[in-house]
Amino acid sequence: MGVMSCRRKDCESIMCDLYVDGVGYVCADCQSEFKEYLKSQNIVDEVSDGEMKRYLEKFMDTRKHDYTQGPKVNVDSFFAMYRKRD
Repeated sequence: MGVMSCRRKDCESIMCDLYVDGVGYVCADCQSEFKEYLKSQNIVDEVSDGEMKRYLEKFMDTRKHDYTQGPKVNVDSFFAMYRKRD
């Protein structure tokens, strides 16, 4: 497998294995972020393949992290999310 760079602006992922014809390689992180983008734009599952491709093209032209504005957590809070709860 060669080095396949994600086509999204500012994305530095180089081990992409998903190729979308006419769009390019998309890394797993950008795939996840695209799903969140669809939710944030209230785009439903019933769109055609052509429409979905246009949304993906538009998304891939955004800069990385434009749609990752989730809550910021400190180290203690991060690890607390994964500790076993009683």
